[in-house]
Amino acid sequence: MIRSIKSFLKKRTIPQYIAMGFASTIFVGACLLSLPIASRDGTWTNFLDALFVATSAVCVTGQTTVNTAAHWNYFGSTVIISLIEIGGLGFMSVIVYFFLFMGKKMTLRQRHLLQESVGAENAADAQKLIRYIVKFSLSVQALGAAVLAIDFIPKFGFLKGIYFSMFHSISAFNNAGFDLFGNSLEGFTQTPLVLLTIGGLIFFGGLGFIVWRDLLTFKRKKRLLIHTKITLITTVGILIISFVLFWVSESRHGTFAGLPLWDQLVNTLFMAITPRTAGYANVNYAFISPMGIFLTIILMFIGASSGSTGGGAKVTTFATLFLFMRGVFSDTQPRFQSRAVPMDRVIKALMILFIGIAIVVTASLILFITETIPPEFGIEYILMEVFSCFGTVGLTMGLTPNLTSIGKIVLIIVMFAGRIGLLTFFLSFGNHSDMKEPTLKYPEANILVG
Repeated sequence: MIRSIKSFLKKRTIPQYIAMGFASTIFVGACLLSLPIASRDGTWTNFLDALFVATSAVCVTGQTTVNTAAHWNYFGSTVIISLIEIGGLGFMSVIVYFFLFMGKKMTLRQRHLLQESVGAENAADAQKLIRYIVKFSLSVQALGAAVLAIDFIPKFGFLKGIYFSMFHSISAFNNAGFDLFGNSLEGFTQTPLVLLTIGGLIFFGGLGFIVWRDLLTFKRKKRLLIHTKITLITTVGILIISFVLFWVSESRHGTFAGLPLWDQLVNTLFMAITPRTAGYANVNYAFISPMGIFLTIILMFIGASSGSTGGGAKVTTFATLFLFMRGVFSDTQPRFQSRAVPMDRVIKALMILFIGIAIVVTASLILFITETIPPEFGIEYILMEVFSCFGTVGLTMGLTPNLTSIGKIVLIIVMFAGRIGLLTFFLSFGNHSDMKEPTLKYPEANILVG
């Protein structure tokens, strides 16, 4: 039995290892959440609901079929936040850090798996990156919790305030979006300290560990990676554009009309940050403008940065495609600051875009059949949910608690694909490690396009 298991694992590819690691973590979490000791009323939780919440936690989404504040007790919420931490840092990061802490040596296969899971350039750099990821993440989360405690302790008392501060700091940094208030951050529209702190944690977590390591070592190295430059330019550009568009759309719609100007600016900025895979809501999305909904869906599909705690198609994917298109129109080689963009990266970006579109279209079509749209809503009721799960965001217009069993299963798959990465998800089906260059060459076909 043990020999057959070892033989099975030895034949698995790296994408399959990553997928199995996340899947096993989700299953263990679902089993714990389904127990009576995890719920407030001491009853068993429906396993499909527990599986949905565990998937949402490990995939750092925030979508939940039960109200987190009302349904789970402290044990249940602690399980959720533990799953969020494991999912945000990556299960391999946690395992490897334990190996390093215990003084254990890693095999060559484990090093390659680690390299793939954290997006490092080589196996040697991966171990250093793991140490950095854990230390940086815990430091930022501790700082965020300390700032949130300034507001939460006076409101909830010392112990509860500390727990709430830690929970929401971890959830925000890992771009998860789970809350213990029952209505996300809708009650904090006039509390800039909380919105700016949560927004800052979301931004830090979504920027990517490689980018932060590069920025924090800039003083010593005197240079930045091309990846860092592209990520920063694209992220800041998207944030500025989305802030301006949200300001225009929600000002005309009157979403924050009753708030002072400073609070309107803070809330609009938060709306521009949270669709980037975070999922915290400072407003009921059923009542924002149509343009605001459309813009939110676009941002959810784009997602965060590569190598970050967030999901989506990733900003570097779209930056690569933009550079490619610019090169096509100018009849030059795709480049960034005198550095050529390799065609294999362009092909990878195109594959991610195609797979992403295929997943959201397929999931949306299924949900249009299985779910009921209330009379006051249109197709955005379904699309918001699907794109939110794909981008591991967690924003909803109210569909999540009313999902059918089929709807839950479909969105579990979408969240899983969005978190582990579209190419990893795609390559986890079948053994692609043995693929060779085709020996048979076919004549080219003349196909009219456009």
